[in-house]
Amino acid sequence: MIRSEIRDLIRKRLGETTSSFWSDTELNSWINDGCTDIAFRTKCIRSNAYFTTLLDTAEYVLSTIVPNLLSINEVYFKTNNLTWDKLPATSRTELDILSPGWQSAASGVPYQYYYNREEDVFGLYVKPNSTNAIANGCRVYYTKAHIDLTTDGSAPQLPEYVQAAICDFVAAYGYEQRGWGDKANDAWAKYFQKLHDYQVERNRETEDEDLVMKPERNIWH
Repeated sequence: MIRSEIRDLIRKRLGETTSSFWSDTELNSWINDGCTDIAFRTKCIRSNAYFTTLLDTAEYVLSTIVPNLLSINEVYFKTNNLTWDKLPATSRTELDILSPGWQSAASGVPYQYYYNREEDVFGLYVKPNSTNAIANGCRVYYTKAHIDLTTDGSAPQLPEYVQAAICDFVAAYGYEQRGWGDKANDAWAKYFQKLHDYQVERNRETEDEDLVMKPERNIWH
């Protein structure tokens, strides 16, 4: 759906076919708010990017490399510029406990990563040595925030099956503005149910993929 179609559906839901109470500008703003909220709650907009690792540099400002980042799903590192290996996640707290003095460790082959979204810090442990300071040597799979729609012809970046929740989100705001609490509560309930259903189905698909990838002997024995 494009923005104009979404807005038309919202007006029908609110019982207003023209902008007599809610302006297009107001509804457009709420549409963007809804897209932002859905993307944050479901983590449904996914992508990946490469970035260059630097000699003796453990920490990076990932938002300069990956704009609109919400969360990290997986990280791969091109070990010794030869093979792509998946890095397990850790944290500074865990490193403090398991590897005291870790920030002073010698450079080498990174084998863990940590990330703090609030601080906008992405770190590699250990920091890369000369062999592992590699152009596009780190690949990050991540989820990202929704970018606001700016024209009536633009479409949300959300998956098709969750776009209907935008109407519930905006309708709930509209009903609240008119003081229609019961209708607002009903719209919120439908909104969160749609998000729940989407996440349940996505998790089911993920579980099915994991089952297919297991060796046959692990499935039947």
